[in-house]
Formats: sequence, C-alpha cells, structure tokens
Amino acid sequence: MEKKCKAKVLELHQFFVEWLTGALPRTEESFARFLDGMAEGFVFINPSGVLSEKAAMVKDGEAAHGVHKERGFRVWIEDIQCRPLADDLCLATHKEWQEISGLINGRLSTALFRSREGAPNGVEWLHVHETWLLGHEGAS
Repeated sequence: MEKKCKAKVLELHQFFVEWLTGALPRTEESFARFLDGMAEGFVFINPSGVLSEKAAMVKDGEAAHGVHKERGFRVWIEDIQCRPLADDLCLATHKEWQEISGLINGRLSTALFRSREGAPNGVEWLHVHETWLLGHEGAS
C-alpha cells in the first residue's frame, strides 16, 4: 500500500506539470489521468482553507489546461511518509514545492488513500488537506 500511495503522489504531480504547461493534449484521455484516481466523495482543502468537492476540482482542473505554459512552472515532491490505517486505507504526508516564474512556494499535504481495484496504482484519493510551508529552505 505504501509503494502504491507514493507512486500515486508522484504521478499526479507529474500530471499537473504536464497538464498546466500544456505538454499534454487537452483531451478526455489525457485528463482521465486526473479523474481516474479520485474517489466519489473526494474532498480537497487548499492552503487557504477553501474546501472543494470532486465536481469543482474536475471543472477547475479541466479549465486550467496550459495556464502555466509560458511561466517556467515546475513541481517537486519531498519527504513522502505513509501511515497504514487499515488493510485498505493509508494516510500519507508530503512536501510539495512549486516554482512559477522564478517564485517558489511550498505546501505540506496530508492525503487519505483507499485501495480500489482498477484505479491507477490500485489506490484512489479520498481526501487531501494542504497547509502553506513557510520559506523554501531545502527546496531543490
């Protein structure tokens, strides 16, 4: 489960880079990489405390295709730690760093995953809560 969750975190953030820079084509097939890993009832809380459910995430995510095309956008993940809660549940934390037009910001994310047969990597996102990281020491 830990290996699946770590792969899920890394692959989703790679998708974000490719989608937001327009490196992926704006097709249903490409966007399915984002959709296929979210559970029904998925909830995301951004670092400012705004809660979004799956439908809003899908709408906003689809509309964001290519928004960072000319902005020097990159993302990297550090310190993924997984804590199994049950056979089919895992709580993971990781640091996410983003650079946009030379400015770096960081987030500490906590994600709850559940095993699901047929999902990419065999797990799906149930809940994500992000908090701003102060400074960018250790950013690479």
